[in-house]
Amino acid sequence: MSVVLFLNGPVQNGDFTFRDLPGKAVGIRLAEVLDDALGLPRPPHLWNTVTLAGDLRHGKGSSSTGRREFEYRTLLGKYGSDLSAPARILTDVDTYVRDLALEMIDAGLSRGSLRIERTPVRECAACGHMIGPVATRCTACGGTRLCTRRTEHLVHDLPDGTPSLSGLVHGHNRRRPRHLEAVVGQVPRRLLLSRTRTHGIRLAPFGLDGLVLDPRTGVHVAVLAAARSTGAHEVAMTATAHAVAHVAAHGAGFTSWQGHRLRYALHGRIPYGALPSLEKPYLFHRTTDRERQVFETRFLPLVAWHNKGRTDPRQLPPLLKYFLKVHRSRPVTEDSERLARVREEIRRGGTSWVMDKHLLAAALAQTAERTTAVA
Repeated sequence: MSVVLFLNGPVQNGDFTFRDLPGKAVGIRLAEVLDDALGLPRPPHLWNTVTLAGDLRHGKGSSSTGRREFEYRTLLGKYGSDLSAPARILTDVDTYVRDLALEMIDAGLSRGSLRIERTPVRECAACGHMIGPVATRCTACGGTRLCTRRTEHLVHDLPDGTPSLSGLVHGHNRRRPRHLEAVVGQVPRRLLLSRTRTHGIRLAPFGLDGLVLDPRTGVHVAVLAAARSTGAHEVAMTATAHAVAHVAAHGAGFTSWQGHRLRYALHGRIPYGALPSLEKPYLFHRTTDRERQVFETRFLPLVAWHNKGRTDPRQLPPLLKYFLKVHRSRPVTEDSERLARVREEIRRGGTSWVMDKHLLAAALAQTAERTTAVA
């Protein structure tokens, strides 16, 4: 069975820190703990920096700071003692990602799956920013005078009318995400893959001056670029079903390249805002700082992997009790047979092992040495 590398779905570089919003780190931590269980090196962290909010924040800041430096400083400021920065960070505009994107677009244009075509789009009459079909005001400048103009864009007509997630969800053969498939199936057949942004992968080489690659497409290219740089042929991108529903259509045609294949590794949400309610259970169980750290930053992401929906805050106390029982009785030495079963399940997309105390104990023993370094 081929090795699967887990990478986080690129996190949008918004106005937050991981201390303020620890839920933003679930995909990052899940990718790390799964790769760790598989015996793989710590993966890079992936970031989405092509955002209108970033354009506006940078425009209000110092003009002496270049946009790339501005974005990098901003995302580094999100790390701290609760989540340390990795050895490698990759954004959706890095040179390696840009080169791969232009390579893939050029191939798509050559085979006819992509086209550059003059098409009507809604724009702000004041600043020229592209406007959504139902918007009444420009999200870039706030103007209310909108117009429709025919201009050239990068166009992708979905071949079957709607995108299919068949074969794209890691472990889909165990539980088909029918609701997600229904949501993704509602997107328009014709998609524009070019956007008006001041920051991004510029499409000028294809005659589209002033336009960049749609960031929903770019995040897929970033994951494939990271996979190619590590030599991984199979890569699973950790993301919530909501995030996948938002980007999947624009990633159609950008999920495989020259032997590298991307799939979505779905996970749920953890109620980190309810963690203060665990103070009494922590005291009752005499939970050490290290146990608390492993529970919050390693075990709970695995719970999100097992439960694709939203974990109920009322589940936290019994989850803590279960975790402590497993953690305190885990084997001192590696249980190679059980660890092999865990690895096989991870590669297949199976999650039931998280609630098997013997298999979870084997996985925790494997990851214990790296907990302090990644938490």
